[in-house]
Amino acid sequence: MLDYKLRLVSILIVLTVLVIGCLVLDYFHLRRRPWRPGLYLGILGIAGAVFLTSNAVLPTSLFYGAVVYQGPSVEKLVALTYDDGPNPPYTLQILDILDKYSVKATFFLVGENVRTYPEVARTIVQRGHQVGNHTFHHEDLLKLNRTQMDKEIDATTELIEAATGVSPKVFRPPHGFRDLVVLEQAQERNLRVIQWSVMPRDWKKPGAEVIAERVVRQVHNGAIILMHDGDGLNHGGDRSQSVTATELVIQRLQQQGYRFVTIDELLASNR
Repeated sequence: MLDYKLRLVSILIVLTVLVIGCLVLDYFHLRRRPWRPGLYLGILGIAGAVFLTSNAVLPTSLFYGAVVYQGPSVEKLVALTYDDGPNPPYTLQILDILDKYSVKATFFLVGENVRTYPEVARTIVQRGHQVGNHTFHHEDLLKLNRTQMDKEIDATTELIEAATGVSPKVFRPPHGFRDLVVLEQAQERNLRVIQWSVMPRDWKKPGAEVIAERVVRQVHNGAIILMHDGDGLNHGGDRSQSVTATELVIQRLQQQGYRFVTIDELLASNR
């Protein structure tokens, strides 16, 4: 069992040193008989590093601890989620589309963007949507120490509370990257870590039709859909394709009988 206090980056550094040492021993024909332990231990170290890293980045992995990546499959419920906002005008355009179809969604807000556009964050809540914490600077938390993580999470919660009057109950680490300590920090604050099960990669801007088609192809009962209304700290980052795709996704999934809910509503349906 991994030490609960040890960071993934520290483990990977140790494994890298061990792998290099083992391969050097094998390269210079040291300790090669009878079964070349240097080579095989090096391969084992590489496999371990790949395993640990993949479980830190895969949204559905539970290796480091509990995360939510989908809801119950008994009903045709799906949760639309948006990362990196608030980001006018695109956040407001998405809100208008959601209103048009009476759909509620969940927005994971970046603290720096909330500080810049508090009125947009306020509008999200006023229109009946859920907000979550997405850190202050949208940095990879695997690269930060505990003190830095504290500031990233707590400063964002404070800004969301000040702008909207609501304290977020859910948290999504940037890119979904996490290790034991990231999950521990969220747990200490009673924040549910929310990942996703449907990812159309809208941030790559492949076209609104492609984005919508990917969602419809991957969707299932209880799906959590990851989309973006912002672009990290790039204020005004173009999310027009995500706006258009939002309407296409809603139209097509409603035709299939799906109902859109917030993350809290999705989790409540499980109870």
